[in-house]
Amino acid sequence: MSLQILRNKPKRPFWKLPQHRLPVLSLYKSLLNTSRSFPDDLHQKYLFYNIRLNFRLRRHETSISKTVEYLKEAQECKSIIIKALKGNQEAFQHIDDLAWGRKGRLKEVLDILANWKRPKLHKFVLDTRTHGARTLDPHPAYRIPLDKRLYTPPEYKELEKKLPKKNHSFGSDLKIHTVVTQLGYKLQRVRGLKQPTWISMMMNKRIRAHQRRIDKFHQLEEQLEMVRIEQHMLSMLDPKLAEEEKGFEERILQELNESKKYHDKMIKLQARKELDVDI
Repeated sequence: MSLQILRNKPKRPFWKLPQHRLPVLSLYKSLLNTSRSFPDDLHQKYLFYNIRLNFRLRRHETSISKTVEYLKEAQECKSIIIKALKGNQEAFQHIDDLAWGRKGRLKEVLDILANWKRPKLHKFVLDTRTHGARTLDPHPAYRIPLDKRLYTPPEYKELEKKLPKKNHSFGSDLKIHTVVTQLGYKLQRVRGLKQPTWISMMMNKRIRAHQRRIDKFHQLEEQLEMVRIEQHMLSMLDPKLAEEEKGFEERILQELNESKKYHDKMIKLQARKELDVDI
């Protein structure tokens, strides 16, 4: 069934009929397979990207007359590719000029890049499609990158932004004081200068972590005392029940020993700080 017969308003639109979809998909597949027969990978990439681009740009076409024109154009493209593979010099030269940017869309892109004054804005190197094609298919998978053999972007080093130094109104007689915190950490501070925010946040996190460990140590001590009282009561009632509770005591003692190392360390640091203050 040809597209001309479908002008009599069918119940279903022509682009949903298998009589139209199957031939178009087979034509698309045959074009891609034929493009892989070229020996040079530059020709293969150019044909693959452009065949896919044209079919994707025209996939929403609903006009019968335009669809017929596009299919005729695809058939002509297939015939040119086959002629170039069979040795036709004119057809091969046409594809070679398009692939190497001597004419067509790639030539326009190369001319733009050659006259571009700001080298860091070479967006066409990542995608050589037109603005309309990029808008229709913005996903990075559909980009058509520019081959490095056609153009190599210049190396561009962005200048580092140097922030102006702040002129503090403090005198040159400032002294650096060593401060020992409650947890035993030593910090150097300049009296009169504001402490940076990141140092305050760091100390806040350390204090919270320290408090969590201390609370866990006291909580384990209370649990151990409760388990021992319960074991004593069970031993008075039935010795067998007291033996079953020994597993809980061993688990608590194991965690308590791990937490006690940190607890003893912090007690020594606090005791050393008190001695320094007395001296």
